Amino acid sequence: MRDIRSDLQGRANLIDEQIRAAYAHFEKVVQQLQSERDARVADLQGVHAMIGKFMQLEDGFMDNVVTLRNPPAPLSLADRIKAASG
Repeated sequence: MRDIRSDLQGRANLIDEQIRAAYAHFEKVVQQLQSERDARVADLQGVHAMIGKFMQLEDGFMDNVVTLRNPPAPLSLADRIKAASG
């Protein structure tokens, strides 16, 4: 019977290298995803800040708006025709 320990050791080394390569690839993909997530979060935070500033601007304009307590009822079509012809 022949000794196959060296063959088995060679296969184990090959599999070990494949595992290390797969793990390195996994780590690289995880790092890339984290970078993409961080960039997306930064973009959304910027949009959120712009919306907040826009809302502050709108609040400033809304302070000068006069609201009617009882707005007049809309005129019917017949009333508008009478007003236009009269």
